[in-house]
Amino acid sequence: MPTARRRAFSRCFPTDERSRNMTEPVTPGSPRNRSAGELRHGILGWADTLAQSIALLSLALGVATATSAAAGSAGAATPWAYIVAGVGCLCLASVIVRFTSRMASAGGVYTYIARGLNPSGGFIGGWLYGTAFAVGISFVLAIGAVTMSTLLTSHTGWHPGWFTCFLILLAALLVFAFFDIRLSTRTQLVLGAAGVAAVLLLAIIVLAKGGDSGVTLQPLNPAKLPSTHGLFLAVVFAFTGFIGFEAAAVLGEEAAEPRRAIPRAILTAAVVAVVWYVFITWTMSVGFGVGNSAKWAQDVAPLDTLATRYAGTWLSVLVDLAVITSAFIAALAGIHLTARTFFAMGREGGLPRVLAWTHPRFRTPWVGIGLALVITFVLGLTLGRHWTHPAPSPFTYVQFMALTATLGILGAYILVALSGIVFFRRAKAEDVSYNVLLDIVLPLAAIAICGYTIYKSVHPLPPSPMRYGPWVALIWLAIGVGVLVWLRVTRPDRVREFGTILGEGEGVAHARDVEIRPVVAP
Repeated sequence: MPTARRRAFSRCFPTDERSRNMTEPVTPGSPRNRSAGELRHGILGWADTLAQSIALLSLALGVATATSAAAGSAGAATPWAYIVAGVGCLCLASVIVRFTSRMASAGGVYTYIARGLNPSGGFIGGWLYGTAFAVGISFVLAIGAVTMSTLLTSHTGWHPGWFTCFLILLAALLVFAFFDIRLSTRTQLVLGAAGVAAVLLLAIIVLAKGGDSGVTLQPLNPAKLPSTHGLFLAVVFAFTGFIGFEAAAVLGEEAAEPRRAIPRAILTAAVVAVVWYVFITWTMSVGFGVGNSAKWAQDVAPLDTLATRYAGTWLSVLVDLAVITSAFIAALAGIHLTARTFFAMGREGGLPRVLAWTHPRFRTPWVGIGLALVITFVLGLTLGRHWTHPAPSPFTYVQFMALTATLGILGAYILVALSGIVFFRRAKAEDVSYNVLLDIVLPLAAIAICGYTIYKSVHPLPPSPMRYGPWVALIWLAIGVGVLVWLRVTRPDRVREFGTILGEGEGVAHARDVEIRPVVAP
């Protein structure tokens, strides 16, 4: 390789010691002697962090994919399923906001669990959380690719297969994720706002035209509620729409004033999601008709149906574009979350330290980003393409991966809620405000809702091949436990340091006020 070309390659894809980009982040209770990369501190504002959470919520995509399943159990009262799921989301948000107001870390949920429960719990939580989002990127991108393929085939002379579109979107992810984080967050902000605007336009048109049989509040009438079983079965589907609201937490080391910006972003995203889903599902119930919920439940593309019926093909195309962009920015946010969780675990020795390398120019965790992209490609190439035949689209793959990933994420949510109970009860002796509602009642409610969602996801077992999803999640948990046991036997000093590195800046000193006292010493 010529010298000039070799130098250019080295700058973009560093492989030597320079790529480690040495830093000295604060390490409570241990020497400041870690070898890890450094993220770019203080460059993101509140809007950037909000964009990360809103993008991973994928508001347009969530309405397009999950509402029909919820309607199958809750009928016209589907908004109530989102109200109950939204309460669970807000309960969990209260815990995470309490953590983010005291500490800033790229580890996010991993760090909170490690500091609240113990380092071992933090590793298991990070293992489930990071890898679940890593595999989740592929099925979100697959939905966008299928929609893109259908749209191009219907309205242009080009007939690309879904996997061709999958590769196009994957290449775009590489470009946006690899370079400056601000390129990603501002793209997420613009595309996310455009997608929300398209669906809002549809909602306004449906209401302006009176819906199927007049605008009515009957979907919000408690008398329209189905059985308790039907309602909570719908909550299982509805809750998936709120996953990712906390994604801004992993930007704690890159945000300016993180203890102010991150809590505001997470709480805003959670509230916006609740209002959004309740309003849009009410509008959809009005659009299909209170007495026609069965049609809604059987519709695999409810937004397209409503757009075509109330406005015409032009709005259907606009809504499809919103779904594609929503899937893309959700996948992009998922890469950032995965790479930064792996980055935090790597620099503390829980995962290979190479995952803590950052690019010397862009200060992005390029190894973690590359790993997430490779996982996405491999899953799309193998499972996605395998389950495409003889079916015309990879929806079987999407359902399987969605179930498997959701179980891992819900497990991490339960751990972080439990961590909040332990951490803030212990911290109240350290001049930290303590509130029984915020620190006991709401976390317990979040645990109950997440636990019930897991239970209803696996009992009764869904049809094949989705029935294997819980077993895959359980096996992956067992592998994580095995890795943890190996680390505790061979590197006990390393395990003790999980969750101890916090980002630089104003959040560090405040977070150090509370001594780390694990519930069970590793």
